[in-house]
Amino acid sequence: LPSPHSSPSSKMVLPSKLTATLVAVVVFTTAMIADGFAPAIHPGTTGSRLATTTKTTHLQAAVRGRGGAKPSPLLEDALSSYPYIFKTESEKADASANFNELARLYGDEEALGMVKIEPNALKMQRENFAKTLDIFAEQFGLEASQAMVQRNPGLLGIPPWNAENAESCMAFSYVIAVTRPLPKIAAAGLLLALLTAGVTD
Repeated sequence: LPSPHSSPSSKMVLPSKLTATLVAVVVFTTAMIADGFAPAIHPGTTGSRLATTTKTTHLQAAVRGRGGAKPSPLLEDALSSYPYIFKTESEKADASANFNELARLYGDEEALGMVKIEPNALKMQRENFAKTLDIFAEQFGLEASQAMVQRNPGLLGIPPWNAENAESCMAFSYVIAVTRPLPKIAAAGLLLALLTAGVTD
């Protein structure tokens, strides 16, 4: 029984498991923003891993129709925007192949925009780009999935077997897109304010 001397203003509201999880996520996100990296919020798995050899679907066929094997006309712009030095010609060739694959899946201008946000996209495993996008598209549709990854290019690093149940990816892509133009400290503060609201009265 509550004490007769207690008052509503002194009662503490304990955070639920969901709130605690969100707080943990925001700590990670805040740290990544402070370090200048566009974080990828990885979806949870359902226990049954998808095979890495995801079969080709009509969704993959649709994005493949956007272009062939020829290099993107914006390839040189993408390589020149890369903030690090290519140590070998092989490393540069891999980065070029990554950008051409992004341009094929998302479009030339869109791919360049993602690389400017997340330069490490040029070093990620391009073999997963189409497979992961295909799994996202099964959940949200192709155009919505492309827009989600454009808002948060860190999602390019998610392997296909970890792309199921991507609702959190979609939600956080909007948060990341909104906070990206803000100063790092302001963005971190806004994330904390959004995700810790209501933890206590």
